[in-house]
Amino acid sequence: MADIAAFDTLATARKLKAAGIAEAQAEAARAGRSELASKADLKAEIADLKAGIAALEIRFYRALMVLAGFTAAVAAVAVGLVQALG
Repeated sequence: MADIAAFDTLATARKLKAAGIAEAQAEAARAGRSELASKADLKAEIADLKAGIAALEIRFYRALMVLAGFTAAVAAVAVGLVQALG
């Protein structure tokens, strides 16, 4: 059986506070081990973040296409005005 290294939660909480982490978050470092995120929790969170990023990419490219269409329309109007007035 592997030995589990001791983890000084009080010292960690103090270091976090000194680094500017909010007190409530720093105190969370003192939580029991059962309240810590597991590898599966982190993988699920990463999957959610990736899905969110993918959704943002879709929205970004749609907005980019709308902007490109608007730019083309303005350019066409400008060319038409130059031809009509020139």
